[in-house]
Amino acid sequence: MEGRADSGLEIRRLLLLTRLRNAPTGLTMPKLVNDCEKVPGWKVPGNVSSEIVRMVLQSLIDDRLVALKKNFELTTKGRDYLEDPTKWQIDGRTTQDIEQKLFWESIYEVFDKAYRGLRSKIKTGLVKET
Repeated sequence: MEGRADSGLEIRRLLLLTRLRNAPTGLTMPKLVNDCEKVPGWKVPGNVSSEIVRMVLQSLIDDRLVALKKNFELTTKGRDYLEDPTKWQIDGRTTQDIEQKLFWESIYEVFDKAYRGLRSKIKTGLVKET
């Protein structure tokens, strides 16, 4: 559930935002965990429900969509986000596709860095061009 590109994470974010939108005074962590455990498909094998809720809440707080006051509450930005589906990060990519893209980007980055280093050494005369 790393990062916003995971559509499973985004769906969980939307579920929490919707739940918070329907609670004018906000919700406590135990109430959110209890509510989320009732949602089919919420659980992730190998993770505790409270940990999943904590990770999702943290991503919402980081994006300033949720604020912690007395309870967790939806912010104005969160309400706008929830109402505009074009902002949602759900797409047809799988986690494997994203991991593969990140892998190749890191390979390209390493080669680009090595190439720039080699070009600078050639320009300074430390290495001769063949």
